[in-house]
Amino acid sequence: MERVQYSLERSLPQLKLLDEQGLLSKEELRSISSQRQGFEARLIRRKPAKRDFERYLAFETDLNDLILLRARARSRLAAEQIRKHGGDNSKARLLPRNFFGRQAASHFAQCISVYERMVRKFRYDVDCWSAYLAWARSKKMRVVAGRVYARNADTTAARALLQRGLRMNPLVDADAISAQAAQDARGPKVRRTARGAVRAVRDPGLLRWELTEYEHGVLRLWVEYFRMELVFMERLRRRWRILGLDSGSGDAPVPQGGDAFTTARATAHTVAPEDHGVGEEEGEEVEADVEQDVPPAPAPAPNDKDEFATERVAPNQGIEVPEGHKQIMDGTIPLVLLANARKSLPPTVQLYFFVAILGLLSAFPFFDSSIVREQGALLSLRLAQTPLGSGDMLRNRLIRGVLDTVQETCKTSWSEEGRLATAMLTSLHPFMHPFSALELDLDGMPASLADTELEKNGLLHGASQLHTTFSRPIDALYDLARIPDQLRSTGSAGANDPWHACRPVLFLLNVLSERLVERAPNVEPAGDDESIASDVAEQAPTQFLAAMAASGNVPSMAAALVAAFRAHDEENVALGFLATLQFLSSKAAIEEQNILAYFAHVEATLVAELLDTQRADLAWLAVQRLERKLEACDGDADAIAQLDAEAQALRASCTNPGALVLYERIGAQAAERLFDSPHSAAFAFTWQKGGMEAAEKARGAWRVLLRACTSPAQMAQDAGAPVWAPLIEWLGAQTDAALVASAPARRALWLDYLAWAHSAAVVPAADGKEARKKKLAASHWSWETHEAAVVETGALLASSQLVGTARLEAQALHDAVVEQFALFSSTDVATLHDAERDASKRRALQSIFERGSPSIACVLELALRESTLLTIHTEAAAKGIQERTLMLYRRALDMAERTDADIVHIWTLYLAFLLEIQDMRTVMEALQRAQEHVAAFAPPGSVHALEQAWHSLLHARSSLAP
Repeated sequence: MERVQYSLERSLPQLKLLDEQGLLSKEELRSISSQRQGFEARLIRRKPAKRDFERYLAFETDLNDLILLRARARSRLAAEQIRKHGGDNSKARLLPRNFFGRQAASHFAQCISVYERMVRKFRYDVDCWSAYLAWARSKKMRVVAGRVYARNADTTAARALLQRGLRMNPLVDADAISAQAAQDARGPKVRRTARGAVRAVRDPGLLRWELTEYEHGVLRLWVEYFRMELVFMERLRRRWRILGLDSGSGDAPVPQGGDAFTTARATAHTVAPEDHGVGEEEGEEVEADVEQDVPPAPAPAPNDKDEFATERVAPNQGIEVPEGHKQIMDGTIPLVLLANARKSLPPTVQLYFFVAILGLLSAFPFFDSSIVREQGALLSLRLAQTPLGSGDMLRNRLIRGVLDTVQETCKTSWSEEGRLATAMLTSLHPFMHPFSALELDLDGMPASLADTELEKNGLLHGASQLHTTFSRPIDALYDLARIPDQLRSTGSAGANDPWHACRPVLFLLNVLSERLVERAPNVEPAGDDESIASDVAEQAPTQFLAAMAASGNVPSMAAALVAAFRAHDEENVALGFLATLQFLSSKAAIEEQNILAYFAHVEATLVAELLDTQRADLAWLAVQRLERKLEACDGDADAIAQLDAEAQALRASCTNPGALVLYERIGAQAAERLFDSPHSAAFAFTWQKGGMEAAEKARGAWRVLLRACTSPAQMAQDAGAPVWAPLIEWLGAQTDAALVASAPARRALWLDYLAWAHSAAVVPAADGKEARKKKLAASHWSWETHEAAVVETGALLASSQLVGTARLEAQALHDAVVEQFALFSSTDVATLHDAERDASKRRALQSIFERGSPSIACVLELALRESTLLTIHTEAAAKGIQERTLMLYRRALDMAERTDADIVHIWTLYLAFLLEIQDMRTVMEALQRAQEHVAAFAPPGSVHALEQAWHSLLHARSSLAP
């Protein structure tokens, strides 16, 4: 309580002044003292809350406003009485001339006392320091703000704080923690302690799909630690520039061993922090009265100079340069920090960190450097007219250190996909960071900006701000390893995820996209499609790419990229190279036609080389090439004849579903133009040109194609194969996705087959017994074909070889066939009247449920499709539609109760349909059944969700009512 009493005694002069002037009554003064005592008592608790300090400050602010309000009102009243009556009595009511100054000094001193205790208690809370500085600036207290800034700019304290944060928040490999816990007697306790470090490491492979909030925070700490060391080094370099001692910095060899870093680090701890407030005059009397309450900044070293001074001295003017300082300025600390990060971070997040550091280095404003990129703008910092300045050499050395670390990490820690990522990163480096690979000559960039920067340090000040929230230049990189929705369906997460081989390429191409492509303003990408923009017409080159194009350096960059890729001879690297060429040709906003032609030539050469390897999993490349030829032939008979021969050769060499689809489509065109094609007879068959024997022969030809790609073994093999095909197709946007991805190609082949079976059995309407007999036979044949497809694709689901992604693809194939059968039953040429059509549909649904295994999603799709027909059919047909729709919804509900499906969603759809066709009493009875079923089969809280959905349905219905 002594601290409370001392604080109250400090406020006595203010209370005495208010009492003497009669601005506050005795009761108000006692209330103020009582409230201050309560606030002070809360502040001396063992664990005071930050909110206690904020409430205390709000009270003092309100009290000061009240005092000023009363004082000004009294002054105005006294002035009016003096003007009207004059006399000494009126003048006696005037406040003393120094009243407002004394009141301000008392108020400021009280607030500073609270702020100082708050920042001492919460010294690692950035918001507390920011609030203190904002308050000091708002009161125009320059000395106070300067001293707080000086205490914040303590490099040693910042380094200690960041190191402490990294020690307390490790990111380690889950396998390493498990092994350590198994050897430790306190294994369960160790596992519980390390849960925060390993909870995010769930996914095998080099890259995680998405980083958790914990991983975001830890990576942010590492990046900001690296940034802090860069700022510290650059401040020293600029100070040495002023002293004329910077010659040769940035090009020293990398020190070997630990002695150099020990010396450099010891020097870093002894360097005095800069005092931003030195030289300020105490011009205001009020600030002079309260500045003793603010601790001063540490005194500068004897030879230290203000960082804003620009006066230069002669080089090496008798000043002995410590060896540790040279090592600091040559980038020793960031490089050793990079090595420590490599040892501390698990492989699943290392690539994100390395790419973030490369982005930071490419944008950092080293003085005496060619150009830097700051939030999309290109700024010249050239101080010398030599091809490369000391800043260029330092930037090159640090970037080269990052790339060397990546290569060393790849050799010791990363898997095969890590080797691909390393090859991609080192090959893309000349295009992403040409400053370290090329000598750029950018005319028209103002060199005078460099002198201004050395004097004002504006760019360095901006680069030295630590980020408490995520920022786009670096943090956006952590979210770029997502698969777009249109590609994700071909793979799934897990140990056998086919995307493992491709996602480093996807991630690095996203990074390259951020470098080259300017997104449209005020347009936020939706969902997973934010990774690479899909429409070239909506994109524009960034200022970086525009400057490279204006300087004529894009050809050199392109040549360096191609040469770097050509230096790697692994097959996966070649596929990554092909994906990169597709991206640069179609999505990189490069407008130089000669460069695009060069990329097209390199791509054609690379495809030819890959096809020469005779790899079975690269058949999609040949499919792509033939598909482009098919688009270009434009019905030419000779071109179709050549493609027909090539398609038969491709069909004979592989069982790739995309090749089979292309074979069928080329055969269909050949059937129209070339009737002597050996494989076009099946695709040219119609019921009018042949009887049952010809129909069965043609269907047999189709069955050969379907069996070639629908066996359980092949579906399982396709589901686990690397998915380069859809990635490269999506980047190039030049080929039908069904031709290069196995799952959509297989579905396309089956749907083409059913469409052919339907069209082949179409017989024109004709009179006569024989014509009607032929028409009925054709209808039955087509019906049997559809029904057999349902049975065959449904039987696939019973295979034990189909697990994971393969089973999901088999279910999607079966659902597509079921939906096609249901659609066929409503357009069967043998049914002419509504009653016959209803009977056909009901018979099809019964066959589907008896002989097939559609998913709940498929059943709901059929129900929604039926319900939409109510408004376009006659009243007689509506009854049949209602019965079928109700049957489908009830089937979906029965299936949902045996699975983990969202039963609330299904009941909501069912109730919405009942509201359209039934009276409210029947609907309320159904709602009661829904609540009972949801309570029995759904998780807790689902009944409440159902009730909310019901109220939404009623609200929507009432809003639509006339």
